[in-house]
Amino acid sequence: MNSFDVQNQAWWPQRLLILLRFPRLLRAYALGLWPACFLAFISASISPCFGETNTGALFAPPAAQTQAQDDIWLISTRQIGTTCTNQAMQRGLDCRTLVKDSQGEPAWKTADWRELTEPARACQTIIYVHGNRVVSGYDRVEGLNVYRSFQKHRTFAGPVRFIIWSWPSEQISRPIKDYLVKAQRTNPVAWQMAWFLDKLPNETPLSMVGYSYGTRVICGASHLLAGGRIGPLKLGKRLHANRPPARAALMAAAFDANWLQPGKFYSRTMSKLEHVVLGTNKLDPAMRFYHLSNGRGHMDALGKFGLHKPRTLGAALSRVRRIDYTQAVGRSHVIDDYLNAGSQMQAMWRELMGNRPRNVPPIVNKTPASPLLSNL
Repeated sequence: MNSFDVQNQAWWPQRLLILLRFPRLLRAYALGLWPACFLAFISASISPCFGETNTGALFAPPAAQTQAQDDIWLISTRQIGTTCTNQAMQRGLDCRTLVKDSQGEPAWKTADWRELTEPARACQTIIYVHGNRVVSGYDRVEGLNVYRSFQKHRTFAGPVRFIIWSWPSEQISRPIKDYLVKAQRTNPVAWQMAWFLDKLPNETPLSMVGYSYGTRVICGASHLLAGGRIGPLKLGKRLHANRPPARAALMAAAFDANWLQPGKFYSRTMSKLEHVVLGTNKLDPAMRFYHLSNGRGHMDALGKFGLHKPRTLGAALSRVRRIDYTQAVGRSHVIDDYLNAGSQMQAMWRELMGNRPRNVPPIVNKTPASPLLSNL
């Protein structure tokens, strides 16, 4: 997949190539439509180019080597869309589990999500939520890449259930419209995920990993589980109202850096998260230019530098850690580049699964001594 990663390349030759490959962008440039051109320019720079992907390999059952005791699921809300009702969720969740077929090859088998709600099936669970512009079929490929990263840096010895949470994020026309529509869409998707999490056995140890817009889903779901509202959306009668807090990793988080603060959009999120890992990258184009596409301006993305005025979180700040991916990833918003950042991913998985490296000092420091892992 072509990420247009220009970390070690000249800036303008790559951008000129983008202009030549996208005629409408070139016309906008020639006509002097600078705002539209500039934002389309950024969009083209950070979007995966599926036109050059081998679609046969892309949509084939992924060959994932899993731990014998691990359980891998795909749960998709794509056919539900943005409907937030008990009936739609009961009937519409599309669930698959990765099994071996008669030839011993990995294959996705249709399953019933209710199997996961049985107390006897409770085990350590990791849920991965992808970002924007992920088509159906590629969701499982990307999810399995995240699982492989977990395997590579695994320190957790017990069995794990790994769930890929897929939502309707296919690209729509016009970059700004795409960003704004998908940002709004993450709100009902957060409600859908919160509804599902409430059905899991209360004793299920839960860790969640979100990338880009996927972080909105995780934080929105946690906010709703804590009794909050997102616009008109609120959970009804709860099955497990006293669910223990989860752990979360927010990579390249594409929402305002102050939204976890008291009184802000996700103000109740931290009460449902016992530990939060922030993956930041100040050179990621989606993070650098987030303020141009959020409709509000001025406020940076959480995934650029981390929390805005972090001390406003009070005691909750001690549960937040930051891992800087800037040097390892550079000017890229492609998740594979983040997953290939070995040291950072190792630290992230250790933090997420509760194994904090011993050499990390527990101090609050805006300019950390370690460029890799630090408190905020």
